[in-house]
Amino acid sequence: MVYFFTSAHNPNVIIYMGKDKYENEDLIKYSWPHDIWWHVDNLSSAHVYLRMDTPINHYSEIPQEIIADAPTKKNSIEGCKKAAVGINYTWARNLKKQIGMETGAVTFHDSKQVARINCQKDTSLSNKIMKTKKEAFPNLELELRDHMKDLERMKNKEVRDEKQAKKEEENARHEAIVAK
Repeated sequence: MVYFFTSAHNPNVIIYMGKDKYENEDLIKYSWPHDIWWHVDNLSSAHVYLRMDTPINHYSEIPQEIIADAPTKKNSIEGCKKAAVGINYTWARNLKKQIGMETGAVTFHDSKQVARINCQKDTSLSNKIMKTKKEAFPNLELELRDHMKDLERMKNKEVRDEKQAKKEEENARHEAIVAK
C-alpha cells in the first residue's frame, strides 16, 4: 500500500510514501528516475518521495513551497515533536541497497548528491497535507515500466524532430542556392 498526498501549492505534484519499511523496499526499487527521496536526518522517519509534474534535472528546480509540503517531519515519531529537524533529500536513483542491510534502510551511491534543509515546525501546513492522504495499491513495477517507455518515446520524438528540422534547414539552404 502506498500513501499519496496532495501538495498544498501544486496539485499536479505527487507526494507519496510507503506504509512501512517493507513497502519502502518496493518504493526504492520502483521509483522513477526524477523522483526525489526525503528523510529526516539522523532520526527514524518515513521515506517520502516527491514527483514533480514535469521531470527535473536539478534540485533548484523544486519550488521552496513544494519542499515545505513534503510530510517528512510529520511522519517521524521523534521529528514531529521537535521545533526543527534536518531533512535529507536526494534523487531516488541515488539510493543504494547493500546485501545485509536492514529492511527499509538505505545508503547512497554518491553522498555528494545528498542535500539537506532545515525544516521548522508548521503544524497547520502539516495537518493540511496530512488531510489529503489517500491509500492506493498501485502496480509500481508496471507504472515504472510504462513511464520508462513514455520517456523513450519522448526522447525518440525529440531526435526525429531535430533530424526533421536539420533536413528542412538543409532544403531551405539548397533552395536558396538554386534560386540564385
